[in-house]
Amino acid sequence: MRIALDARYLKDDYSGIGVYSENLIEALASTDRTNEYLVITHSSFRRTLKLGDNFTVVSYSAPPVSIRSVSALHSFLRPYEVDLLHSLFPLSPLFWDRDLLVTVHDLQPLMDPDFTGRRPLAMRLIYDAFYRTTYPAVMRKADCLICDSYATLRWMRELCPDVAGKAIVVYGGIDPECAKEPSEDEIEHARSKYEIPDRFLFYIGSTRPNKNLSTMLDAFEEFIRRYPEHDDLCWVLVVKPDRFFDPFFAKVTERGLLKRVKIYSQVSEVERRVFYHLATLLYFVTKFEGFGLPVLEAQASKLPVLASTHGALPEVAGKGAILVDPDDRDSIVDGLSQFFSRPDLRDRLIEAGEENVQRFSWRRTAREIVQIYTHIFAQDQLDTTAEEE
Repeated sequence: MRIALDARYLKDDYSGIGVYSENLIEALASTDRTNEYLVITHSSFRRTLKLGDNFTVVSYSAPPVSIRSVSALHSFLRPYEVDLLHSLFPLSPLFWDRDLLVTVHDLQPLMDPDFTGRRPLAMRLIYDAFYRTTYPAVMRKADCLICDSYATLRWMRELCPDVAGKAIVVYGGIDPECAKEPSEDEIEHARSKYEIPDRFLFYIGSTRPNKNLSTMLDAFEEFIRRYPEHDDLCWVLVVKPDRFFDPFFAKVTERGLLKRVKIYSQVSEVERRVFYHLATLLYFVTKFEGFGLPVLEAQASKLPVLASTHGALPEVAGKGAILVDPDDRDSIVDGLSQFFSRPDLRDRLIEAGEENVQRFSWRRTAREIVQIYTHIFAQDQLDTTAEEE
């Protein structure tokens, strides 16, 4: 087979779908030497992927979320004689006439009313219409759908029940490098560069509404008010500022918490491992997560986790996390109190987390997806034979 992988979320900084795409593609390269692959990256992508001779990389200038993705990509791919297109995000060309596999990480654009927020009203209405039209259309067109979690599959059954029957859950993996402890030099370099506090809660991700940062800030402020013995505790966030950043930063400023809430922009991969290594607790009480990779990265780094009961986080975290209600400030405060008041809990969470991450492997993910490729292609061959007869 000649398989095209639409991986235009690959960027030189880190995003959830970008991390998924890079790790899956490199795992496919290490496990499948039979099929031929065409990897489509955005023209802004500059890093080098670890690929085999059966992989070719081409660039396409349209952003992944764009009219061109659904209306013109099929023309771009026509000269490459692709048998199967696998889109690593839930948008694909609506005029594609060959086999199609689509990965659905989550359904936030259809579920979270604030997903398209902080845009001019006209632009917001256009984005809402785009998502509500194209997501279901692409899922109906696909021969098969991959969901990152059973939570995403449940959402699909609620919102698009007519397509849920062709969906398969395939978990993502975890990079073994996450478990690698940073060197003393790497730690000291990061400490001096970022002035990292001695004790801190850690968050990494975006500032989108589903990340629940405003409620997490309320809970952090209430926790340090109720428990003054933790007056040295800080909250460190590593984020890529987006259109939702300013209101959050304004709230931090208004509350007078700039000395307690440290915000850094995207960091290097080594620096990210340092933050995981030095943190006291991963603070990840988010919503609408289709997977929740930071939970596994923390567990692999022997960092205890406080996460939410929402979305895929309970099934991904397993027994290696304290789970709290993301919509209830007091529930989050109680979770923090539980962690800091029980000295034995840290070791138990670390042990359970290390055991939990063994369930996730990119090589396993790649093998399962290759099996899906084979099944789709075999079914296509059977259908062709039946038509000829």
